[in-house]
Amino acid sequence: MNLQSLHIQDIQRHLHAGGWLMIPLVLTSLGIWYSYLMTRLRLKQSLQNADFETLGIEHGAAEQADAEALIERLRALQGAVPRMTRHVLCRVQAGLTFRDAAAQCREAEVEAYNYSMMMLAALVVVAPLLGLLGTVLGMIATFDAVAMRGSGASDMVAAGISQALITTQVGLVAALPGTFGLAHLYRLYQRLTTMLDLCECRLALIFEHGRPST
Repeated sequence: MNLQSLHIQDIQRHLHAGGWLMIPLVLTSLGIWYSYLMTRLRLKQSLQNADFETLGIEHGAAEQADAEALIERLRALQGAVPRMTRHVLCRVQAGLTFRDAAAQCREAEVEAYNYSMMMLAALVVVAPLLGLLGTVLGMIATFDAVAMRGSGASDMVAAGISQALITTQVGLVAALPGTFGLAHLYRLYQRLTTMLDLCECRLALIFEHGRPST
């Protein structure tokens, strides 16, 4: 029997010892990693082309003809800053005031990340709670086995303690990387909001004060 087979059997024993609670624990753990990786990927993509100076927006961008050409050029660029700039230009051309357009576009950029990080935070909280529930159920099974005082009581005690320890372990193992991942995502999110605020300020210099950003 090779080492890989031993690892597989060890995992199967842990899953069996943890009982039915291992199913929501494993699903929660997978949900944590999926939410973290997908949100991180989206944030990294949104932080591309974040330097407003590289967009080449000058005073003439507020004019109709120049804005049309600029919108087409920004359409080919990835990232939240070019996307927000393009949407603001489109809304201003449609007759919306700059402040309203900027507020709508900024909210559209950050709203999805607020929801994603809220869901990740909820999963991080749920994981140890499920582990604690397994601990409670395992201890109840242990006390029931002790109260029986039958021939199979020792096996039931061992099973109850295994369930209590394994579910707690899995819950903590799932929650710890999720906690650090959430902190990393929040740092990226702060960078994004800072770039969007800077973008709005630079656009305000063009649309409201009639001069190019410096």
